[in-house]
Amino acid sequence: MPRQQRAVRSREAIVRAAAQVVDRYGLKAATLTRVSEAAGLSKGAVYFHFADKDALASALEQEAVRALDALAAARGPGTGQALAALVATSRELARLLSEDVVVRAGFQVSCDRADGDVPLLRGRLVALLLRLLEDARRDRSLPPGVVAEDVVATVLALTVGVQILSRQPGAAREASQVVEHFWRAALPGLTAAGRREEPRPGDPAG
Repeated sequence: MPRQQRAVRSREAIVRAAAQVVDRYGLKAATLTRVSEAAGLSKGAVYFHFADKDALASALEQEAVRALDALAAARGPGTGQALAALVATSRELARLLSEDVVVRAGFQVSCDRADGDVPLLRGRLVALLLRLLEDARRDRSLPPGVVAEDVVATVLALTVGVQILSRQPGAAREASQVVEHFWRAALPGLTAAGRREEPRPGDPAG
């Protein structure tokens, strides 16, 4: 195997091992010794790719950023009803968090490193959700009586719940069901909000 290809595979193995360690122990306890043992590589091999734990944490966070950006690109204008795109985005994010340990660890790292500020990934997710809701407002799939910020806060809470639940072994199916149950309960309420805003025959003009 060419040296460059080996280096790429070693780096991927280290990132995945770091994700598994963070997912199990948290960022603070994710030592490079644990990462090297999980990857089956020497600490020297880890240091070859990453100067320190902070650099490795940044790599995890950026992997999750790329995954989130890919979700955003897939839900661009013209890809269908915006409210349906919001639901599909939450489902796909839940799937990633439950099935991809690197993405899940990236979200965890982002929260752990925020130090009281808004985590990088949470900020990007909020921006994505608000953009989808603005699109839904324009195409009228989001009823006028719905407050976008309330929807964003609720979906963020759902995402955090899925992230925590997904750390349990074999919980991927349960995490997916949580998302389905949420939208089954929430969507009728969104529709009802729209109906409440529609003037009834005989109502005085505004």
